[in-house]
Amino acid sequence: MNVSLIHNIDHPITRHSNWPHRIPIVAAITVASIPVISWYARRLDDGSDEPLGLLALALACALAWRDRHTLQATGKSRAAGALLILTSVVSIGMLPPMLRAVLVISGIAAWFGIHRRAGLMGLAVLSLPVIASLQFYTGYPMRLATAEASVRLLELGGVVASREGVNLEIAGSSVSVDPACSGIRMLWHGLAAAMALAAFHRLSWRSTLVSATITGLLVLAANIVRATWLALDETGRFPNFEINHNSVGLICFAVFLIPLSFWMAAKAQAAASSTIRSVAGIPERLILLTAAFLTPFFMHRSHAAAPPSPPPIPQEEFTFNNLTLQLSPLPPSPTEAAFAKSFPGSLASYRWGKSQVILRRVTHATRRLHPSRDCLRAAGFETTHATTIRDSSGHAWSRFTANRGNTRFIVHERITSEQDDSTWTDVHAWFWSALRHPLNGPWQAETIISP
Repeated sequence: MNVSLIHNIDHPITRHSNWPHRIPIVAAITVASIPVISWYARRLDDGSDEPLGLLALALACALAWRDRHTLQATGKSRAAGALLILTSVVSIGMLPPMLRAVLVISGIAAWFGIHRRAGLMGLAVLSLPVIASLQFYTGYPMRLATAEASVRLLELGGVVASREGVNLEIAGSSVSVDPACSGIRMLWHGLAAAMALAAFHRLSWRSTLVSATITGLLVLAANIVRATWLALDETGRFPNFEINHNSVGLICFAVFLIPLSFWMAAKAQAAASSTIRSVAGIPERLILLTAAFLTPFFMHRSHAAAPPSPPPIPQEEFTFNNLTLQLSPLPPSPTEAAFAKSFPGSLASYRWGKSQVILRRVTHATRRLHPSRDCLRAAGFETTHATTIRDSSGHAWSRFTANRGNTRFIVHERITSEQDDSTWTDVHAWFWSALRHPLNGPWQAETIISP
């Protein structure tokens, strides 16, 4: 009898007997992943991301379990996976948490052979809380591109239109391409659908990358159509079909998703029935155990290196709508004190008459200076879309309302430059301006919360 055939038989008893050897490995991977898991849990509950990533993660796990007999790792892939996990541990405090999470996911995928399926890898990456980060860093450029493309599309239809920043000017009316119209969320949903179909059909890496590219282009086109539709509808130039903004998005989403699914089905490839049986070697095990043992040390070092709480912003009075009142400092809440420890600047909260004024001062472009709507949503408030208004002095402010139960607030905020008094009502627009003109700082974000 062929000896190699005997060794390739996947006997249930053999698989069961391997579990005692796998328990220390799984435990080491879990310990080394604790910093990323902790960060992931905090991001899901901070109001900036919807927990859609959990759905992508559950789907990736389900499809990986379906293909578990063909997702076999080799000694080289396990060594690469262990090194990636170790790198994520030793880079605590040096690399952003999102990059360290990508290292952990890639390492786990390489260790268990999941890297063989591009669709599974795509779902795993999309399971991270990437929507808020993409919205902050790329949302404003995508809104600019969408607004410019919408102007060109309107001109093709004979409508005279122009663009002012991210606002569409049509016959004296101004329609803002707000963050919801950037297309980030639609792009996430489109890529998640594409990766799920690729994983389901077991597509190759090449076919998956092609489908992801096609998906991105179709989503961008659909988002331009959606923004144009909204502009025509809000300026009264479109018949009233009783189709709201969200319905338009769903229609555009379905238009590209249906043909994409048929294309993927045609490209589907049967998974190779691999009979590779590779047991983790001693070097790979030692790397994983080293990562697990070093995790507490690097976590402690990161917390110990946290910057001290910044001093309060020295300001005695504040003016809004030609009303000047004295500022009375408010003691920070435990949440505000914890946030202040990692905030790259100074912040303070004051009582201003019956309102509250929050001042944040930074010296460089940073994502930590985020919109107040994110904080309020994390506190359980429902917020409306922000609109731009001008106060009695002609200064531009962003305005929205926040509601929770019987509590209702009106919130005004803006960002000003201390060098030339430039003003931004959009945090994302300020971020890109601060990147291009770093000498224009420091900047101060002013938030007024009124009952």
